[in-house]
Amino acid sequence: MLSAFQGLYVLLIFSLVLNYTVGADTGCEYWTLSGTHDVCCVRCKPGNRLVESCGRDPEKLCTPCEPGTYTLTSAWSCLRCTQCIGIRFTLKPCNISSDTVCGCKAGYRCGDANCSFCVTECKAGEEPTKNRMCRKCPKGFFNDQVHSSCRELKSCPDEEILFKGNATSDTICKHSEKRPTEQTNWLPVFIAGGMAGLAVLCIIASVVAYVKAQNKTEKKPKTDSPDQDNSDESGIMVVEQEDCSCHRPEQEQGGSSESINTQDSESKLIV
Repeated sequence: MLSAFQGLYVLLIFSLVLNYTVGADTGCEYWTLSGTHDVCCVRCKPGNRLVESCGRDPEKLCTPCEPGTYTLTSAWSCLRCTQCIGIRFTLKPCNISSDTVCGCKAGYRCGDANCSFCVTECKAGEEPTKNRMCRKCPKGFFNDQVHSSCRELKSCPDEEILFKGNATSDTICKHSEKRPTEQTNWLPVFIAGGMAGLAVLCIIASVVAYVKAQNKTEKKPKTDSPDQDNSDESGIMVVEQEDCSCHRPEQEQGGSSESINTQDSESKLIV
């Protein structure tokens, strides 16, 4: 019969195992049927390792990992949980389906994606080295970020220096007004220039058309009024009437005979 101390120990172990495997299903998750009426496990449930490949009961083909171990695949054995020691501390404890997540103390940072080791965190003005240490940026270089490589300081060959760079800040140059910067966007300038040129061409074409129209109007001959035409014709008719005799031919002949008779009578009187 177990003593009270032994019973408390077994209860403690049982509670640890229960808490460790809480939320985990046991057995096989995906299986296929074999020719002998058995089932063969293809994939165990998360946190379970393979016990038998085939059998009558799929729930007995896989079993959960033991405390302190885990598995990510349907392997025959589980992996031991990582221990966060030294300058590392535990961010998330291990369970049967995932490993422990570690972090580094202040002033250090993880050296790889799994945080399997820690390295000294380099401050601004420094850069990390291959031996996991930090060194100051060499002359002519700077670094304004944490734990990154140093970069070369900017040079200002034709410009005024507003701020001379140092190990933590880059050089600041005063851009010349006569020389546009590399970030200038010339597309709006070209569009505005093209529109202005098109407007000027339209104005010139309008002025030329107006001048041509005025020249045609000045060169067109003036037409005399109908009254003036009628007066000229009447004047011509009057002149013609004055030059011509108004007597009929018979009257003209009679007149000539009368003048002859008169001359005869006069001659008779003289005789």
